[in-house]
Amino acid sequence: MNIQDSVILITGASSGIGAETAKELAAQGARVVLAARRESELNALAREIERQGGKALPIQVDVSRYDDIQRMVETTLTNFGRIDVLVNNAGIGGGKYLSDATDDEIERTIQVNLVGPARCARAVIPQMKRQKSGVIVNIGSVAGEIAVSPVYSATKFGLRGFTDGLRRELRSDGIDVVLIAPGFIKTPMTEGLKVNMPGPEVVARAIIRAIERPCRKIIVPWYYAPLAWLSKLLPWVADMILGSASAKQRYSDRKKD
Repeated sequence: MNIQDSVILITGASSGIGAETAKELAAQGARVVLAARRESELNALAREIERQGGKALPIQVDVSRYDDIQRMVETTLTNFGRIDVLVNNAGIGGGKYLSDATDDEIERTIQVNLVGPARCARAVIPQMKRQKSGVIVNIGSVAGEIAVSPVYSATKFGLRGFTDGLRRELRSDGIDVVLIAPGFIKTPMTEGLKVNMPGPEVVARAIIRAIERPCRKIIVPWYYAPLAWLSKLLPWVADMILGSASAKQRYSDRKKD
């Protein structure tokens, strides 16, 4: 797909991967719709993009709310008349032991990380079918390849299955469905985690690549891919390494939300 003049809807756009992706896409001529809960950050990002000659539309949205998602899609169509790409980026970070998580935290993680992307995709598909084209990019996680935090990994494993199933459902409709699975990336979600991490621009570049030349899945950074394969070939090794006290402590240090 040609990014120039395309309409790209990005959830979780107020910071981190979503904000970086929006800026890079706008710089390439896309009209970006910025969706997230934090209205002031969205408005500031939209102003920054427009100062640099881009086109941005901020919409305050909580992807756990069905009505918000419907309003987001309707507002996008009212302003631009089409939706070429959906980037399902909104998500809640993991890191808690299951025994420490409350019922509300478990439910919200599932609602935002799994139910939200499904609802967003369902909301844009009718328009993409009318256009006979579109790309849906779901932002998963390496934790959806290598299980770490139980609830968080469950949502990302679920998103991986959802992506595969949706790709097959829409194969004859001209709509591509791609999974991006980032490892640890330097964003507000990973504050406090004491490991070397690349910035969100590496994921933004992968998203752009997926839009231009859709494929099944991209794991970023690249060095997580062999680890994902190793965990499938030798799962008992992954159990030993990731079940160690030091590994669990390092993962639980990340920011929770």
